[in-house]
Amino acid sequence: MADAVERAEPAFEMTLPFIYDQQALACGNALALRARQELDVLSRLTLGQAVSFATREGQVFGRVIKINCKTVVVQSEDNRQWKVSVGLIQPLRGV
Repeated sequence: MADAVERAEPAFEMTLPFIYDQQALACGNALALRARQELDVLSRLTLGQAVSFATREGQVFGRVIKINCKTVVVQSEDNRQWKVSVGLIQPLRGV
């Protein structure tokens, strides 16, 4: 039995470069997923469409007045204009 313990391969060592590589891989996957989700939202948006998004002041409802690559300009019901990240926009259905 002692021979088996001596012949066992050493345990895998998690070095800092390995940990950094794994973290970068995980972050890259998360960023790719977020980009895909934002592209999906962008593909469904049209000018004049009713949308909502959350702010510190609460939920804001409005209509899309401009669509950019990463942001959407929304005119809220109180005529304020908001430049909102695509990831925060929630298209409303049936409105």
